[in-house]
Amino acid sequence: MNEAEKIYSMLAGTYRKQGWWPIYSKEKDSSEYGLGAPRDDADRFEIIIGAILTQNVAWINVEKALGALKKNKILSPRKLHKTDDQLIASCIRPAGYYNQKTIKIKNFLNWFRSLNYSFDELKKMKTEVLRKNLLEIKGVGPETADSILLYAMNRKIFVIDAYTKRIFSRLNLTSIDDSYDSVQEFFHKEFKGTIKKYNEYHALIVAHGKDICKNKPLCSDCCLKDTCFYYSEMMR
Repeated sequence: MNEAEKIYSMLAGTYRKQGWWPIYSKEKDSSEYGLGAPRDDADRFEIIIGAILTQNVAWINVEKALGALKKNKILSPRKLHKTDDQLIASCIRPAGYYNQKTIKIKNFLNWFRSLNYSFDELKKMKTEVLRKNLLEIKGVGPETADSILLYAMNRKIFVIDAYTKRIFSRLNLTSIDDSYDSVQEFFHKEFKGTIKKYNEYHALIVAHGKDICKNKPLCSDCCLKDTCFYYSEMMR
């Protein structure tokens, strides 16, 4: 078992099963985890919009934005594309940068319209082709594109975010200055798990980065401290 696999095992043994991607429930007025999403194309579309909305903001704020879109009955590709930008912006205001994110959503929908809003067409695309297409949409960067690929389209691709870079640089397995592609290559090479494990690993990293391995880390509470270069340096 290599280091990437060991870290996964330690995180999985510390945290409950994450059950990503969360899907908003109007009845509960909150996100539900562990539903096995995407169960259908409605879930796929919600995940895509959530991936755009979650840029630079906590999920609780995305949750409110998705709730507003659902309550206004516009969270579907055709309806959202036809919706006035001002209404979309007012719905997603809790997610921050709402004017810019409205434009990003419309940019995605402009592209999706060229495929007749068809998820069947997306499913036919090879992963590298679909990723290239997504990255050509203004406002969709590597993290957003890969979140869409992994969580909405069930493609085996590892999502790299700020938590991943911080944690694995502190473990001295990657560098904080490494590029997105370089860190992603590390996981693709070192972690041979299934799509479900890629999903769960990223979710575990987010949980650990949010609760323990913060900017000011809670090292004494960390399940990884015995293997952590950063912690060993601090204890000298």
